[in-house]
Amino acid sequence: MSANMREIGIFVCNFNKAAMVVKCVKHILKQNCRNFDIYVVDNASTDESVSRLRETYGEAVTILENKENLGGSGGFGRGIREAIARGYKYFMLLDNDAFMEENVVAELYEYMENHHDVGICGAKTAYWIEPDKIQDFGGRIDYENFHWGGVFGGSKDLKGDVVLECDYVASCCLMARGEAVKVFGGFREENFIYWDDIEWCTKCRRAGYKVVVNGRAKALHDMSGASVRNMFLKYYANRNRCAFFSRYLPEEQIEIFYQSITKTFYTEIYGCLAKCKYGTAQTLLNAWEDFINGITGKAEKRIVPYVVGTDKLAERLHSLDSVLIYLKNNDAISQGVLASILPYILQFNSEISVKVTLKPTKEEINRHSLILQPCEHVTKIKDNVLPIVYVDRWKNAVIDEADYKYFSDFDNALALFRQKYRPLFNKRVKELRGL
Repeated sequence: MSANMREIGIFVCNFNKAAMVVKCVKHILKQNCRNFDIYVVDNASTDESVSRLRETYGEAVTILENKENLGGSGGFGRGIREAIARGYKYFMLLDNDAFMEENVVAELYEYMENHHDVGICGAKTAYWIEPDKIQDFGGRIDYENFHWGGVFGGSKDLKGDVVLECDYVASCCLMARGEAVKVFGGFREENFIYWDDIEWCTKCRRAGYKVVVNGRAKALHDMSGASVRNMFLKYYANRNRCAFFSRYLPEEQIEIFYQSITKTFYTEIYGCLAKCKYGTAQTLLNAWEDFINGITGKAEKRIVPYVVGTDKLAERLHSLDSVLIYLKNNDAISQGVLASILPYILQFNSEISVKVTLKPTKEEINRHSLILQPCEHVTKIKDNVLPIVYVDRWKNAVIDEADYKYFSDFDNALALFRQKYRPLFNKRVKELRGL
């Protein structure tokens, strides 16, 4: 790094969000320290992103234009390579929909300067529409249940001086140490998006550096695209999750992982098919098969549009004036299902009368045309209790004999699913682990 060069490079990844990225850069320029250069890595946007950036900011922003959309993984991947090649002491990764408070760069820089054992330091992020609600404050990788999770996500903002060492921080707003990244490398760009930052932080920690989130630095993140109907997220997050754990789990956990992940995938696929949510079911199956077959990068025609499907339970609720909920097992699972289905029932029929009982009388049974019995999941049922209707927290319900036959056959169907994919899974795991 030359004597006149700034110490920090800020790299924003953008694709087709002209208004967002202009606003993002505006917040960067409001920072109370200016020891940085600004770069926007544009993933071949077809809107006015590039022209608007040039018109608004001129030479204050360097635009790195990719010839095609490489996703967040490829966009940030290029940013990381540029940062290392240009010799920045530190560099930041920033989503185009993340808007930093004015002290963020200074806070992250000062922390990195004073803590040489830290390789990556993230800012806490809050929701743009709910700025006092934490969206991300570092995360933990759950190697027992094979998932990830935020530590304080959804909690009220922690306004104190809190620094949390964690497994990973989200790439929407973080600072990395250039010398450390030379050791553990950049993003896995074949992901396209999702799990790239988690793996990057994992490599950082395995190289002997810490990953922390600094609560004194805060960015607001616009999460308007997040939805259960987001098939884009469902495909990439699930495909890349499988690859991550296949690489990093201890050998003795691989079989446990196979049993768990196949049940997780197939349970959701099975439930979606029962509700005719064919888009979700096919997208999940495509994610699984692409993982198994080593298909990476941008998905071509593998993400199927969301289909609303059918909901036989909702159809029943519309025409009723009362419903009885029978908590046969008054345990945490049943109470959790109850908390989920009560708002659901009233959503479809605000005039309906709901009675919750631990032991229904014959008179109550005869008086109600619909009796619901909460269960952990309808795929786990054994006994046929119709006309009492099993229902789980996902609103899967055993309404009739056809439903009972379908869901009670789940274990057999799952066994066939596992048998079909076992050889391909074993082969793929060996490839990912370099065996």
